[in-house]
Amino acid sequence: MKLSQVAFGLICLLIHPLILEAQLSPGPLAEPHAHLSGFTDCLTCHTWGSKDLSPKCLECHTPIQARIANELGFHGNLEEKNCSTCHTDHMDRNFEMIHWEPSQKDFDHLKTGYEIEGKHLKLNCNECHKSDFIVSEDILEYAKSQKTRDVLSTTFMGLGSKCASCHVDVHAGEFLEQTCEDCHNENNWADARKDYDHDFETEFPLRGAHKRVVCEKCHTASQPAVADFKPLQFTGLKFNLCTNCHEDKHKGSFGSNCLKCHTETTFKQKDVAGAFNHQTTRYPLVGMHTTVDCELCHTNKDRFTLESSFDQCSDCHPDHHKGIFLKPDRDNSCDQCHSVRGFFPPLFGVIEHRNTRFVIDGAHLAQPCIFCHKQNEQPVYQWEPLACKSCHTTIHGEQFSRYQAGGNWCESCHKTSDWVNLSFDHSATFFPLTGKHEDLVCTACHPSKNDVIQYEDIDTSCGECHTDAHQKQFEARLCEDCHSTKAWQIPAFDHLKLSEFPLDEQHKAVACGQCHKFESALSTIRFKPIPHKCQDCHSFGDFKG
Repeated sequence: MKLSQVAFGLICLLIHPLILEAQLSPGPLAEPHAHLSGFTDCLTCHTWGSKDLSPKCLECHTPIQARIANELGFHGNLEEKNCSTCHTDHMDRNFEMIHWEPSQKDFDHLKTGYEIEGKHLKLNCNECHKSDFIVSEDILEYAKSQKTRDVLSTTFMGLGSKCASCHVDVHAGEFLEQTCEDCHNENNWADARKDYDHDFETEFPLRGAHKRVVCEKCHTASQPAVADFKPLQFTGLKFNLCTNCHEDKHKGSFGSNCLKCHTETTFKQKDVAGAFNHQTTRYPLVGMHTTVDCELCHTNKDRFTLESSFDQCSDCHPDHHKGIFLKPDRDNSCDQCHSVRGFFPPLFGVIEHRNTRFVIDGAHLAQPCIFCHKQNEQPVYQWEPLACKSCHTTIHGEQFSRYQAGGNWCESCHKTSDWVNLSFDHSATFFPLTGKHEDLVCTACHPSKNDVIQYEDIDTSCGECHTDAHQKQFEARLCEDCHSTKAWQIPAFDHLKLSEFPLDEQHKAVACGQCHKFESALSTIRFKPIPHKCQDCHSFGDFKG
């Protein structure tokens, strides 16, 4: 070939490189390599004058070259080192240069040297492969050198294998000497609560009631908030004294060693075997005092350091008797009536009551104390005056008030053994009881009026209680003239003395009803006036007198 022809050809190539590129290139470059388009840039990737046109990928992609050389990551563990096996170009501007086998979704991540487990399996690739999570220095430096494209947003390399590479350290550096896997797993972060071995991993083994306490109860301090999450502080907490967490209810009275009286099983004294022995104090606990909570007696702020007063029951117990039993020059101790075994029943009984102004006998013996010593929901232990009406209502009204001046008069009729069984002597009244009257109950003659039974100013006439069976035929006479209290039936009526018609001769044998007949107009038997002439009863035929 002549020199002139060669020179012409070179001139054509220089003038029309696009014509030559179209003749030599198999197709347009993909977007990542688009800046290398053009005939003059072919040699950036391909070797001139060699039958082997394999691209010089690793000369440009130095981070991959380093990983292959060190046998790290996905590329470092590939048996096939030919880049074009997975990456091809000259297919189109929008062609995806990575060939996934079998697909990106089904890619075996274990080939990268990082196995995906737990909740990571449910994530999309782009949730982890973010530019913000890339930590490899060579990738970051390489990205800076590529001025024409955004390497960090397209690469899958450069991520760290530590949890903190993707996850925020909510513990604010508390566990720098440990890994997240020491407490957490990839299935559930919260499993650390139930899986963490507090006895082995810390200097404070959990015993007794501490095993049931939620973390937040002891780990009350918190680290700076991360978004909406406020993490707890786990290290640097004080635990050498119980008071680091628990309030000292004793205000330091018994020192700092709580285990002298309490255990980690329970702080309650009654549940602790060998707990504080109150019998070694100046006030041994007996009776009901053994079941009382400490706070009920030790009520002051410094209740265990002060010298508590317990000389009198009233130092702790209110005086429900309002001081009425406090007398000068006498023993006013409560144990005369009460015992530490219980306030009820009181020790003050019937025998002791004999020394009071009111001796208990009769039906009063069966009454509980509270029946008399509680009125209107208030305790009562003294009465002025001390009279029956202090407890009992009266059905007599004011009828006997004039007899009660200066004391009771109820005893004149009633007895404490039985209210109904009266001892009243009716013969001492203006109306002694005789005959059938002795068998009557009081209310038969003494009616109730306005809830008051009438005893005084009672009309003692027969007509007050009995109906007049004679329809006023004997208004001028007394019932006693014919009747007696033994029986209504008249035993022997003296017709001679009590009537104007003496019975003699044959009249003595005549029955009363022969002369005294029932009269309908009167609605009773006619006794007076009765006709006395013979012819009023007898018939004499035609005799005319």
